[in-house]
Amino acid sequence: MPMDTPEAWCSGLRQRPRPIPHSSRSVPVSVLFVVRDEADRLPAALASVDWADEVVVLDTGSVDGTPEIAARHGARVHSAAWEGYVRSKNRALGLASHDWVLLLDADERVTPELRLEIETALTASSGDVAGFVMPRLSWFMGRAIRHGTWYPDRILRLVRRSAHARWEGRRIHERCLIDGRVGALSSPLVHHPYRNLAHALSKAGLYARLKAEDRLEVGRRASLATLLLRPAVEFLRFYVLKMGALDGVPGLIAAMLHAHSYFLTGALSYRVQGSLTAVQNFRISSQDVRKASIAGASASATRA
Repeated sequence: MPMDTPEAWCSGLRQRPRPIPHSSRSVPVSVLFVVRDEADRLPAALASVDWADEVVVLDTGSVDGTPEIAARHGARVHSAAWEGYVRSKNRALGLASHDWVLLLDADERVTPELRLEIETALTASSGDVAGFVMPRLSWFMGRAIRHGTWYPDRILRLVRRSAHARWEGRRIHERCLIDGRVGALSSPLVHHPYRNLAHALSKAGLYARLKAEDRLEVGRRASLATLLLRPAVEFLRFYVLKMGALDGVPGLIAAMLHAHSYFLTGALSYRVQGSLTAVQNFRISSQDVRKASIAGASASATRA
């Protein structure tokens, strides 16, 4: 039974493949989470890393009992105000006790195979290895999406803090960077990005707004191509070129969501552009009124 199916995952939590005991591991690992209102998803994520030497959860304002749940699972919990993805994740990096850290989100799960590969890689790695990338396998509508732009989605999540590990980026699509050689793991990190279809649409809207703000901040303006051509191109890339069609109906809907996110970004970029233009026009008009008032006052004083 493949270990990334839901049934095998539940079984795998009970029967793990020859893990290295804490006392035998020569390289300790800290696992870091940055969360907010993840009471429904965090327990499974914490259960998947109960082998780690340390689990740190940085809560950024939960109101659903997430910190208490994390503490009951043995995690060391810290609280801080939300500072954006980059700053909050960099803050979490500073809370770890060990040099090697595994960076996770509440919607991600470490399978027994990935755990074993992590432990083996750390034990065998030389001092010049600064981190490891791993593929991420997303589940959507009850199915693993093995094609399209969602897979293999290789990400750097296992890093040495001493290798200047840090998060960089803008409002969204932040990435972890390190200085040094990067190794590769083959076992995937399991990802459950959406609770349901409604959550997928809501999340797409949020990310599109943040991306639109990022684009305009660096001077990238929306165009007709952004609204019409890019979504169509992205759908074809996901569904045809990357063979998303092989993932059945979930693959089709995932491709449509992927394209929809680009359409939303373009539409919101136009909206923000319009708002900025209106503000700029208002400022110009206000400046003209002030200048006219000053000129009028000066003329009146001269006549007097």
